[in-house]
Amino acid sequence: MAEGEHSGLGADAVTAEERAEIKRLKAELREARMENEFLKKAAAFFAQESG
Repeated sequence: MAEGEHSGLGADAVTAEERAEIKRLKAELREARMENEFLKKAAAFFAQESG
């Protein structure tokens, strides 16, 4: 079976392993977005302080 194919389950069938990976990736993305937002605010704060 080629990568990305499922054994006759349909195009949108997702394995338990894939669901777990998606959940992990969503949590990682949420954390990265929060960190990015924090860094934007910190950069703006320090830009004001030095200006």
